[in-house]
Amino acid sequence: MRFFSFLILVLSAILYSAPVEKPGTYATPVDKNDFIDTSLNIIQFPKGDASFERLYQKLDTLVFENRGQVRILHIGGSHLQADVISGRIREHFVKEYPGASAGRGFVFPYSAAKTNTPSSYASKYKGIWTSSKNISKQVSLPLGVLGIAVSTNDPRAEIALYLNKYNPTPIWNESRIRLFGYSDSSDVVPVLRVDSMDVEGVLDTVSQSYLFIPPHPVDTINVVFRWTDTTYQATIAQMVTDSLIQDSIQRVQDSIAHVQDSLDALDPSKPKSSSSQAVSSSSAEIPAEVALPDASGLPLDSMFFGECDVLDTACVNQEEKRNSLNFQSGDSLKTDSLGTDSVPERPRPRFTLTGILTETDAPGISYSNVGINGARVPSYFEEICPNFEKELSFFKPDLVIFAIGINDANTDNFDGKVFAKNYDQLIARIKKVNPDVAMIFETNNDMYRKVRKRYVQHPAGETARQAFFKIAEKHKAGVWDKFSLMGGLGSMAQWEKANLAKKDKVHFNLAGYNLLGDLFFKAFLHAYQEHIARLPALEPVTATENTPAEPVSEENPEQPKDSTTTAPKF
Repeated sequence: MRFFSFLILVLSAILYSAPVEKPGTYATPVDKNDFIDTSLNIIQFPKGDASFERLYQKLDTLVFENRGQVRILHIGGSHLQADVISGRIREHFVKEYPGASAGRGFVFPYSAAKTNTPSSYASKYKGIWTSSKNISKQVSLPLGVLGIAVSTNDPRAEIALYLNKYNPTPIWNESRIRLFGYSDSSDVVPVLRVDSMDVEGVLDTVSQSYLFIPPHPVDTINVVFRWTDTTYQATIAQMVTDSLIQDSIQRVQDSIAHVQDSLDALDPSKPKSSSSQAVSSSSAEIPAEVALPDASGLPLDSMFFGECDVLDTACVNQEEKRNSLNFQSGDSLKTDSLGTDSVPERPRPRFTLTGILTETDAPGISYSNVGINGARVPSYFEEICPNFEKELSFFKPDLVIFAIGINDANTDNFDGKVFAKNYDQLIARIKKVNPDVAMIFETNNDMYRKVRKRYVQHPAGETARQAFFKIAEKHKAGVWDKFSLMGGLGSMAQWEKANLAKKDKVHFNLAGYNLLGDLFFKAFLHAYQEHIARLPALEPVTATENTPAEPVSEENPEQPKDSTTTAPKF
């Protein structure tokens, strides 16, 4: 008979194991929270799960034969940019089964865009950068699958991503790095720096991407930007640094003068005079506690929520205003404003970065999260993200988990039909990349909105839930009914009371996101277990030295005919 009994035992142990406080296990018990309906923690298939067969076959090959890769894309808004629920699901996939990681997938230097980096890795940057997001009223840069871009003409610009920053045991060791981006005039190129060695990338003009092959697998992605005219780059870099140092000195002098003036004003015996005249620029010294710009000063993001600790839409205007100011200040740094006439004014090379994809050749699962604070379904349309399919084609997901909808429903009059039509448009874009992609829709979590300083229930939850099921039925997809599972309308208040959600009653805290990630992974495993139970029983074949190689199936070249399964390595 077919040997899937071991896998069923493993899955059952995972599904019903007692909580253990360590990575990759279920740390948050559900029993004490009776408002959570765990009987609904399943993937529902309104039209059956036939569309999941190709995904299941790839998982079978990986589980039983340790061959191939399975790629998963999880796309949404702030829940996904924070990468806590998705990070938890990824953690289960790659930590509970050693060796199952097949590349970190899409990553981005969010800190350069002045927004929160996903909680699973760290990002730093040097130089002045401007940004554009798919939630802005005016998108200034062509965007890709990640819905965000950063741009710079600073000669000192660098970015760095630390993939294993928060992993006690390293997980990621990437053998290929693909950087999506472009230079306005082909006069600046990205360079991958590995062990103080510069690695050149191979430009693919069609996809506007650079492929880097490091000399050995890496978990740190450090990219510098080299101008064609390196002498001009070095000259401008020095001028910018000198200008910023002088600006720091001036600000220190102004602060000292302001303090002195305040002290003089409190002493009536002293004659009124400008104390700033007593501070000589030649004798001024910068106090030790004042940090100068540049050097090793790479701003590091906060853990995961950044400034968006309220309704997504409440953050959008603030971030957009700040990014507009950043854009203006970045473009105003021309050479003639640096206090010298020794270098003739000319346009500085500019590079725009829209994403980074990290990969390996190892068998396993690559799980990418895509999310922007405040994103709605139309945020990923072609007019906003024209490079979406082009970039996604390098990842080609086998499964897409859709978690977009909380911001779409945050209106006074939510229209489920318009919501469904918008999803049709986004799904069509993804199916251009992989027509056979499997899809799971997360219904929205329950939420509240603030009215006159009070939080009140938002009534759109059930309407949005019904819309998700209709979309799933049309596209023969699965549904994870998060709304009903967590308790339905008004349940977010109970999650907050149980210390699982934040005060805004829209976002969850770390424990809440981890719990949701645990629940989703259990639901997914249950769906896969159902598939395993349906597999036909086959007689075992005892391998010997004289046993000929098994023929390869014409229908599925990745799976031998009548192969005997062994203990899963997934």
